Amino acid sequence: GTEYRGPNGQVANTSDEEAYRNVVEEVRSRSEANKPAQYIQLITMQNHSPYNDIYGDANEFRFANKTEGVPEEEAHTIAIYAKGVQRTDQATADFLTQLDQIDKPITVVFYGDHLPGIYNTANSNKQNALTLHETDYFIWSNKASGSHDRKLPETNSAYSSSNYFMAQAADQMNARVSPYLALLDELHKEIPAMSRSVNNPAWRSYKGVTYLNDRGEEINPEKLSPKAEQLLEDYKMVQYDISVGKNYLFDAGFMDVPQK
Repeated sequence: GTEYRGPNGQVANTSDEEAYRNVVEEVRSRSEANKPAQYIQLITMQNHSPYNDIYGDANEFRFANKTEGVPEEEAHTIAIYAKGVQRTDQATADFLTQLDQIDKPITVVFYGDHLPGIYNTANSNKQNALTLHETDYFIWSNKASGSHDRKLPETNSAYSSSNYFMAQAADQMNARVSPYLALLDELHKEIPAMSRSVNNPAWRSYKGVTYLNDRGEEINPEKLSPKAEQLLEDYKMVQYDISVGKNYLFDAGFMDVPQK
């Protein structure tokens, strides 16, 4: 399809608004042609480093920033990032509005893969390590979807990690799932979020993994329930088989979604 590129502040990089336009055009063209369902993965770059001063006097965050105890250069960089996030917020709202106008079921999983490494002052205090490794996400379905008004319960969605998104999206859409997604769903109930260790406190270095409960609090790996431990062991075996193993699970139908 047509590729839209244009101004992002004062430089000619692709803005999130333009990236979304590409997606909407592709979805509309396939919908009008009555083509099969599609999967689109969009990686945006508007709010990626470097954070040059591309917004100038149009950046209200630059003048409103009253942060104390942060070097001026760092505060300025954070203000530039904040302005970019504001632009993305508006572009995302417009994007979802456009998807709502398309008469085919569409579900969006939106998340940030990481925060930028610009919070040097906050990062100097290791007690902030967990917060600096968290980003927002949402799973949303348009009006043409039967699950448009569905909202996943807080106990199963307030905290998550990207490895669970497939299972959560299936839950959002009330879709049939493969045994693999069923395993992820069960594991998500026991360990709502997981990631590589963020090095604080001591047990975060336990096998290099951080686990969170449904309130965003760290779980001591040595105090996991027997069910959680068993599910983790099963998950590790699955990961091994599908990454460096012999893919026994594919032949066994572990990734197959049952038909009606």
